[in-house]
Amino acid sequence: MNKPASIPPEMVPAEGRYHGGPPYNLNLTQEETPEFVEHWRAIMLDKWRLLALAVLVAVIAYAAVSQMTPVYQSSATVLIDMERRSLLQISDAYSGAIPYYKEYFQTQTDILKSREVALRVVTKLKLTEHPEFDPRQKKPSALEKWMNEHLPALAAIYSKPVGALDKASLEDQVLEAFTANLSIEPVRLSHLVEVSFKSHNAMLAAAVANATAEAYMQADLDARYKMSENAEQLLHQQLADLKAKWDASERALQAYRDREGMLDSKNTVLSGAGGQLEALTLKLVDARFRLSEAEQAQNQVRAGNYESVPAVVQNSSVQRAKEIEAEAERKAAEVSQRYGSNHQKFLAASSDVSAARANTRRQIQNLVASVTKEYEAARATAKTIEEALARSKGTIQDLNQKEIGLGVLEREAATNRRLYQTFLSRFKETNASKYSQSSHARLVDAAVPALLPIRPAKARTVAIAAALTLLLGMIGSLLLKALNNTVKTSGDVEAKLHQPFLAALPVLLGNGKQNIVRAVLDQPHGLFAESIRTASTGVLLSALETTRPIVVVTSSVREEGKSTFAMNLAFSQAKTKRVLLIEGDMRRPCFAKVMNLSGEQKGLSQLLSGACTFEECLLQVDGTFVISAGRIPPKPLELLASQEFRDLLSMLRDRCDMIIIDSPPVQLVSDALVIGSQSTGLIYVVMANKTPAPLARAGLKRIASANIPIFGVVLNAQDFKKAERYYGDYASVSSAAYYLPAPQTPNESRGFRAVATSLLRRTWRWRTRQVWKIKKPNITM
Repeated sequence: MNKPASIPPEMVPAEGRYHGGPPYNLNLTQEETPEFVEHWRAIMLDKWRLLALAVLVAVIAYAAVSQMTPVYQSSATVLIDMERRSLLQISDAYSGAIPYYKEYFQTQTDILKSREVALRVVTKLKLTEHPEFDPRQKKPSALEKWMNEHLPALAAIYSKPVGALDKASLEDQVLEAFTANLSIEPVRLSHLVEVSFKSHNAMLAAAVANATAEAYMQADLDARYKMSENAEQLLHQQLADLKAKWDASERALQAYRDREGMLDSKNTVLSGAGGQLEALTLKLVDARFRLSEAEQAQNQVRAGNYESVPAVVQNSSVQRAKEIEAEAERKAAEVSQRYGSNHQKFLAASSDVSAARANTRRQIQNLVASVTKEYEAARATAKTIEEALARSKGTIQDLNQKEIGLGVLEREAATNRRLYQTFLSRFKETNASKYSQSSHARLVDAAVPALLPIRPAKARTVAIAAALTLLLGMIGSLLLKALNNTVKTSGDVEAKLHQPFLAALPVLLGNGKQNIVRAVLDQPHGLFAESIRTASTGVLLSALETTRPIVVVTSSVREEGKSTFAMNLAFSQAKTKRVLLIEGDMRRPCFAKVMNLSGEQKGLSQLLSGACTFEECLLQVDGTFVISAGRIPPKPLELLASQEFRDLLSMLRDRCDMIIIDSPPVQLVSDALVIGSQSTGLIYVVMANKTPAPLARAGLKRIASANIPIFGVVLNAQDFKKAERYYGDYASVSSAAYYLPAPQTPNESRGFRAVATSLLRRTWRWRTRQVWKIKKPNITM
């Protein structure tokens, strides 16, 4: 069979044709919407409810905080100067650190929080008698009043009786409340400390803050005065002991000097002994040098080599004697040459030579004797000097030993003297400064009564409550969206059910079900009728190879609109075709009720059981042939699975252009599978935002397992306005200008008032129309 290039125009009513563009649903794949867009749409869908809830919570929060007692806070600023030390410690000198520690400020902060300061403030301001701190004057809260009136037993457990309190217990409770409302905070990068106090009374908050600062400064002064008194007493006791020790050390020093015969000045004694030792040392060096020379000459003399002795060689007498000897020998030589050795003159000359040589020997012997004497004298001198030097060293060593003992006694006396003088100076300073003490802290900025309370912060509390409500509401909306597994849009049909999407039917609001099942007849130009035509077009396109299709309409469960869709589909196709509508749901039939049929009207159950003829059960309703279910049979499935039903469908296919069968739901019974096995294809109806996707998938799986062709899925009761707000996919669907307007009479096109009047009349006629055009068709169907 040849397939037509396009849908014949006669298959679509003229009043429902499009201006342009693709006239039918082509089941194009939709683009995937980003996840954040889906979340935003889910939130915007519930925006009015969320805003209303936020406003309600804000009102409740405002009412709640308005009932709270306001709390005021006042702050005083205290400057704390660090105590400087006059001496630098060795560790600070080596490390280069400034001798001021950050722990000092933390210590002062803790002192401000101490019990002593708090007790001073409590005593000064008489807080034990103030109603805000005195537990005996505490008023019961609203909750306690309500519990006392309605739940006295629970109130007795919840509330603790105060009773009589002694002074210590009362002070403990007041101090506990005082400390809970007091805040001490150092100001960063400064020597300032902020003292803050919270109270229901603004004047009291300022007074307590100032009193705390003053109590801290006064406590510091008292502590300093007490420390000065204690130090003065201690110094006075130690001064007497130090004075006695100093006197004893001075007496011991003088006794030592007297016993050892030492002068008062040790430098004079040591300087004389030192000079003597130095002179003796120099003399000893010189004597030893002379002794060395004499010893050398003596050694040469002892060797017998007088000619080589330097003393002999260098002596003038010896040199003169040698010169005389040499002159005599020269003259003797001259005489011997002139006169001979026997001459008288030669003998005289020889006698002169012998005398000269004897004189030389005599001079040398005298000189050698003098060398020996010089050696002995030099050795005696050196020995004498060594003995004197030894005696001098002994004297100096003895003096040093005595000076050691003297130094110990002098140092002890000097130490005792310095200690005594130091303590005496401290005693005088302490006595002088006891009455001139000043606190190291001062009040820089006094606290003033606050004009506005810090708690409750009404605007902030209301804003936080509203914001948290909106946040929790949005989280709830997203959670409900995530938990919602129903089929909501055409995209869900294709994504969750994996089936073609035929059409989405809008929500119909009418006076009863009779008007809903006739919507395509009463409003042929409406959105519902156009959706029905879109679905029928999809069915025809899917069944192009079948000239006389048998279409089964089913759903997952009841109340999903399958019967309404089947009726309107049949009425829509009956305008151009011979259409037969069969009510196959013989378990819970509805045609008789919505079409106002009589109770005696025969139907499909009687026809299949042979209780009536085909002509008796056939009706024509507004141009559509209809066979209702008739009387409810005991076993509908056996009738639908019988050969009579197959023969009936075979006979009706030859007589009708289209057969539409309204079958029971798939999940409840198997009737739809039996009917679907005899059909060309099946239309599956799901209710938007109601039918769970797993349930619909299970029904479609049963149909597919039975090898029944599925034309597609129809999404019923889709709220287009709501879907447009949420998904943004139906903006063009809700536009009234998208369709051709219905034909108008000349009177209806004369202005806005005429058009409005015409619309009101049509709406009224549609709502009040209750009459079905039912008649017996020609037997020659």
